[in-house]
Order: sequence, then structure tokens, then C-alpha cells
Amino acid sequence: MVSALIPAVALTDRTVVVADGSIRIRCGGERLQGRPLVVLEAGAGNGAETWSKVQPAIAEFARACAYDRPGLVRNAPTRPQTPTPDDMVRTLDAVLTAAGEAPPYVLVGHSLGGMIVRLYVTRFPERVVGMVLIDSSHEDQLRRFAALNPAQASTPPPATRVEAFDLPALSAALGAKPWRASIPLAVLTRSGDTTDASYRLWLELQNELATRAPNASQVIAEGSGHYIQTDRPDLVIAAVRTVVSK
Repeated sequence: MVSALIPAVALTDRTVVVADGSIRIRCGGERLQGRPLVVLEAGAGNGAETWSKVQPAIAEFARACAYDRPGLVRNAPTRPQTPTPDDMVRTLDAVLTAAGEAPPYVLVGHSLGGMIVRLYVTRFPERVVGMVLIDSSHEDQLRRFAALNPAQASTPPPATRVEAFDLPALSAALGAKPWRASIPLAVLTRSGDTTDASYRLWLELQNELATRAPNASQVIAEGSGHYIQTDRPDLVIAAVRTVVSK
């Protein structure tokens, strides 16, 4: 079933040089006049390959690019220095600029990537014309989950072992100026057990994200875990297509 959803579209890997070093960017699809570029921002510990089930299909109707953040431990001989939130925004902007991929953008962020794209649009609102959040992390989740389960409050996210990032700093940066805008917004949320307090809290945070733009859509991805782009690529492709068309 999945293979039928994904047409054969060639994706091209390039290496661009920015202040953080050499970074891989993977792009595909034709950029039509006046149409936005789809920018795929991965979750913590993931690179461009996390989009392999959706990027070829998105490239059928829009040019789409994904890249490897420099904080990924597997791409460095030693553990990279932890970037600040501003560093992450600067890196994303520098990669797109070095690759010659100009705005406007539709930003697609999974998990941690959802925080990065929201921070990007607060810095460069004129460059972003749409957004898709895929089970995105929320700036209030550390505080809210710590209150729900104090025993886990000091436990670092597992992904910090494979990528250097500062979730408290990102949360503070977004919390200082929560993003809101009048652009097309789609929120995709994993399914779960509504009798579980942790999932109910996650759902509450996801619902709040869906209030950030007028007429935003929200879909619960039935049968999917956190990686909706892997478990339900059809939903991600459809959401991106809808936002791009608007």
C-alpha cells in the first residue's frame, strides 16, 4: 500500500558549506513560478532520510528539501557543541541560502523540528506562507509533563544521546514569543490511549497548537505512533498538498 503512494521521483543530495561546516541537503521536484518550497525539518536525532516515505511524493507537486542538522552525533567525529535556538534558526536559513533555495517556504516540522520551524517563522515571518506540524514538540511540554510526573522531570530526552540540542532553551525562546499567524496550518497528531494521562496531556498540547492560526486543521493519525511520516505517510502527503495549494 505504501509503495503505491510514493511515485518514483529523483532526489538529489548536495553538500553545502555554512558556518557550521559541510551539511547535506536533499532536494527534489520542480519549483514552479510563484510556488513555495517545502522545507522538511526532522525530529531530534533524525536527518533527511526520515522523510524517505513522503519526500518523493511531495516532490510530485512541489519542490521539497530536507537536510541533516550539524548537531547529529553520527555526522561528527566528536560530540558537537550544543547549538543555541538562534544557532538552529541561523543554520536552517544558511543551508537554504547556500543551496539557492529562496522563499517563500512551507515549513514541515516533526517533533523537535516543529519547534525549530516555529522559531524560524517568528524570526522571518515574511518568508513563510504555510506550515505543517507533525506530532510537534510544544514549548510547554517540559513544564506540563514535569507537573504530571515529577519523577521524570530531570530525565533528559533519549534523543540527546544522538543529537546535541537544548530543549529547555528552545522552550524558553518559543515561550517568550509564542508564534501565531494567519497562514495555512495543519497539525497531525499521533493516536493513543485517551485513558492514559500522558497521552491526554500530549493531545491537549497538540490541540493548542491547532489554535495558532485561523481555520487550522488537525488530524489524529489513527494507527500511527510518533513518526507519522513513517506510519501514515498518506496523511503527511495530503496535509502538505493541502497547505501548498492554499
